[in-house]
Amino acid sequence: MRKIAFIINPVAGKGNTIEAVELIKKYLIKQQDKMKYEIYISKYKNHISELVNELSSKGYTEFVAVGGDGTVSELINGLDFKSDISYSIGIIPWGTGNDLVKTLGISNNIEEILNNVVQNNIKKIDVGKANNHYFINVASLGIDGQIIRDTEKLKRIFPGHPAYLLSTLKSGLFFKPNLVKVKIDGVEYKGNMKLIAVGNGAYLGGGMKVCPDAVMDDGIFEVCLVNNVSRLKFMKEIGKVYKGRLGEVKEVEYYKGREIIIEMDDGYYDINIDGNLVGKTPVNISMTHYKVNIFL
Repeated sequence: MRKIAFIINPVAGKGNTIEAVELIKKYLIKQQDKMKYEIYISKYKNHISELVNELSSKGYTEFVAVGGDGTVSELINGLDFKSDISYSIGIIPWGTGNDLVKTLGISNNIEEILNNVVQNNIKKIDVGKANNHYFINVASLGIDGQIIRDTEKLKRIFPGHPAYLLSTLKSGLFFKPNLVKVKIDGVEYKGNMKLIAVGNGAYLGGGMKVCPDAVMDDGIFEVCLVNNVSRLKFMKEIGKVYKGRLGEVKEVEYYKGREIIIEMDDGYYDINIDGNLVGKTPVNISMTHYKVNIFL
């Protein structure tokens, strides 16, 4: 019999994810002959990784995250990818950004999501790694770090997309880019870059389609390099990033690659993986040979 662990992040999004508990119970009560399930609520940062690691050691291979991109990121980093176990992940999007579900086309309807879990409808996708941290959507550096820090403060007042948008506008006006060296499969690029996005998925930052041609199961990243843009041009062109048209801006370059090394001679950039800040440069971002199943 299948065993599924539902992991709820009580502080994700607007802080109302706990409402999902009764909805999950109500739907799955009719499935008791097909599967067993447990519901866990995280208590502190990185607790989700600890829970998943403990549960996987007890034989759980199927998990459903209730929260946003950061919740899924913690879940992914609790899995033992070095084993031969095939893991399946579900996402009930109840977060601030929910960029991963935009790329995957996952519904916001909880019954539809739970039905896909019950029916075991899955898609196998790639897993990337940034230093010692795994990710399945996007790893990014530069302005993104400041946006995340500001969003954490602003979403207490403006939940959801407005917090991201306001943070993006603020950072675009005041963020000062540093000189960065980026090696993509051994080829070096250098410049004062505002953003380096390494995409397995297309979206980041609450709906910004920064890597529009990223494909989640082709074994390769789409890499977006945004060189220094004036404040005036940033304000003028900001709308293009939400439409997947950032490539029309001359300061933006796109490449494909499997290994990306990012270094800086002075200062540092924060490393953002799927909505969580996990360290500072230098960073080696690589496409692993691991796969994970996503309930769709």
